[in-house]
Amino acid sequence: MRNTKWIYKTYEKLDSNINFDKDILSILASRNISTKEEVHKFLNGTIEHLPNPLNFTDIDKARDYILKIAKENKSIWIYGDYDVDGITSTSLLYLGFKELGIDANYYIPLRDEGYGLNKEAISHIKEQGGNLIITVDCGISSHEEVEFCNNLGMDIIITDHHEINHGIPNAYATINPKRLDNIDSFNLLAGVGTAFMLLLSLFEVKNKKEEAYKYLDIVAIGTIADIVPLVGYNRIIAKYGLNLLKSSKWLGLNMLLKRIFENPQEKKFDTYDVGFIIAPIFNAAGRLEDAKMGVDLFTSEDHVKCDNLIYNLINKNSERKTIQDEILEKALNKIELKNLDKKNVIVVAEENFHHGVIGIVASKIVDRFYKPTIIMEIKPQEGIATASCRSIEGFNIIEALNSFPELFTKYGGHAGAAGFSIPIENIDIFEEKINSYAEDVLNSSDFIKPIKIDREVSFYKISYDLLDKLSFLEPFGFGNPAPLFAVTNCKYSNLRAIGKEKNHLMLNLNKDEVEIKNCVWFNSEDMLETIKSSSELDVVFKLKLETYKDKYQYKIFIEDIKPSKEKINYNKEMINLYNLNFPLETVIYTRRDLSQIPLTINFKNNEVNIFSGMSLVAYLDPQIQYILKTLKDKYNFNFKVKIKKILPKMENFNNHILIERDYDFKSYSIKPGDLFKDIKQYLIGDFNYNYIQKNILSSIFKEKKNTIGILEKNRGINTIIKTIGLFYKSIGKKALLIGDELDSHLNNFIFTNNKYLENYDFYIYLNKKPENTTNNNILVLSETDIKIENFNIIKDSFVIPKNIVFLEKDEDLFSQKFIYSKKLPLEEKISIQKTLNTMEKIYSTKDILVIL
Repeated sequence: MRNTKWIYKTYEKLDSNINFDKDILSILASRNISTKEEVHKFLNGTIEHLPNPLNFTDIDKARDYILKIAKENKSIWIYGDYDVDGITSTSLLYLGFKELGIDANYYIPLRDEGYGLNKEAISHIKEQGGNLIITVDCGISSHEEVEFCNNLGMDIIITDHHEINHGIPNAYATINPKRLDNIDSFNLLAGVGTAFMLLLSLFEVKNKKEEAYKYLDIVAIGTIADIVPLVGYNRIIAKYGLNLLKSSKWLGLNMLLKRIFENPQEKKFDTYDVGFIIAPIFNAAGRLEDAKMGVDLFTSEDHVKCDNLIYNLINKNSERKTIQDEILEKALNKIELKNLDKKNVIVVAEENFHHGVIGIVASKIVDRFYKPTIIMEIKPQEGIATASCRSIEGFNIIEALNSFPELFTKYGGHAGAAGFSIPIENIDIFEEKINSYAEDVLNSSDFIKPIKIDREVSFYKISYDLLDKLSFLEPFGFGNPAPLFAVTNCKYSNLRAIGKEKNHLMLNLNKDEVEIKNCVWFNSEDMLETIKSSSELDVVFKLKLETYKDKYQYKIFIEDIKPSKEKINYNKEMINLYNLNFPLETVIYTRRDLSQIPLTINFKNNEVNIFSGMSLVAYLDPQIQYILKTLKDKYNFNFKVKIKKILPKMENFNNHILIERDYDFKSYSIKPGDLFKDIKQYLIGDFNYNYIQKNILSSIFKEKKNTIGILEKNRGINTIIKTIGLFYKSIGKKALLIGDELDSHLNNFIFTNNKYLENYDFYIYLNKKPENTTNNNILVLSETDIKIENFNIIKDSFVIPKNIVFLEKDEDLFSQKFIYSKKLPLEEKISIQKTLNTMEKIYSTKDILVIL
């Protein structure tokens, strides 16, 4: 069993005015996106919503000075960093400047030079005739280096996104989203996003704003790779930029994508592609050799040069993987040999640990043991060790380092990751102090890895409909992670170990007459025996929609598994099914175009499929079959289908269809009494109308009287309205419902409006007094006492049995054994109605009032 704890995310309340899938809305609400405006902005943000770059302090000053220096033909140098954010930032400005006719050079330090500005590099730029340095992704903490630059007679413009810990340097201009004097409050841009704001201002002043957006694929790569939160402007940049990758304007990037992806022009790129495939290739150059190779690839227009660069970069990335795997194996062996995993903080220090990959190794060890981890490369010749630190939730690593700064020659970072240099003789005392510090601030529960679940989901919902709606939340990444779902009480089959080292697991999961095959759990070989000994599983997973031979496939990527301990909660399962939002979208596959063919849903031989007349047209997913079949069997729901769109493919036609509730009522009865029986059966099945419903309907249809019904809304008002509406529709006449706050679904049964309209045969007023009481055929339904002359008044009176315990909402019922909800299957409700008086206790929402 893994050392994990499952935490279900919570949210305050969903906005009932938002017409969207409730599972998706609950995910957004748990991420503090809950109002209609917030949801709309999140789902529909476009590049037009990017900020005015002048909202960031000093951009106008920097822009004007760059144009001035360029006009004077003075030398401009872009000073970057060796990570992907720095590489893309440098490439972005270099390419953008070139398009605007601004000549520029660039400089990126080697990793051995250290992060950020250094005096040797500044001196080199001065010797090359430099007049202006523009930093990207660095410089905000380089006060001494900025002064050195000034003293050499060069100006410097800083664009950076890191924390401003020691004030603003004495640069000509300093652009940083974290400046408190910015007009725009969004402070989460990456270095490349900050540089793009500067470039956008230059394009705007040249009346070329729209042309700047073609650079967003470069901006997206740097933004995603730097693991800034994909919210706000970052989300828009990533979303738009990912879409540009399939047709990138940059020769080197375009050639690289064709080398590493099959048919990139047709691919839907996502953050995984950038973070785990594209970015590591660029990162490898900076880790092992010279990050300028990455800039050269972005900026070159020579096919041969790009081809050579791609070859070298891919080889460097392979070399990086080999070195990384070797160091990881050595680190794990040392951890096992010395029982370092029993300590609060894992510290591994060795010679020949390449400093370019020790951060990745530290992250992998955190994933394995869920403990703060520090990996050091010892450099005997220099008398120091360099370290990369990765932490866990609840342990701020930079605060820990702040507790003993005297041990380091330099250090820095943030809560989750940090780095430092330390004299070799201080390593042992450091390990002692960091573990002592952790002993004081952590307890045993902090070492249990939290699995934060967005939503428990029914297995039958894992379908095109859900996955298509999930795509509205993309792109996923830090700050907007791919949702984690949980499903309980799954059966499984075909469990096997896979991969070269047999360190991954694959299995099929089965529930609700649905099987999803080839569910993958990476790096989980330790769980093989646990799964084998379990009959049912609770599973946490991520979902992905893929295509194979022009058909959609639903892929499950497992995050954690536990043996099931609780039985299936039948009532919860049924209420969740009842709550499904319609229409449901799904895809059926045919060899012919269905656009001119009438389609129906056919229930036959325990299957549900798409027919035209008596002919089978296409099969439905098992998920959709289960939903439709169960809702028809348990609730007497009917359905209809219509084509949404048809996409011709090489292998087939992808027919996107919408399945909707069918509210059409059909009766061939002629006598009113028979018609009423058909309506009752359609609306409430084998239930009988309660006494207040009977009395009101009798007053209208038998006694032919204008009537006032005084009753609570939970006593079956909607059924009264539907009965009247369907009756008048069936005899070719019209009834009108008048009220200010009406359930939208009532439109399927009766005409609705918020005021009186002429030429209707019957009028129902809901919590309103009629304007004209001289008409015949009027019903007033009110929750408060009212009197109208010549109206028959029927007042509800009922006694609530003492064995009923009222709860607020359906979710409150799930933990109780005996419950009532209007969302239970018809047979269950009828059974409860018959035995209610004999039950010791029953828990219910106010829905139960309708059967009293």
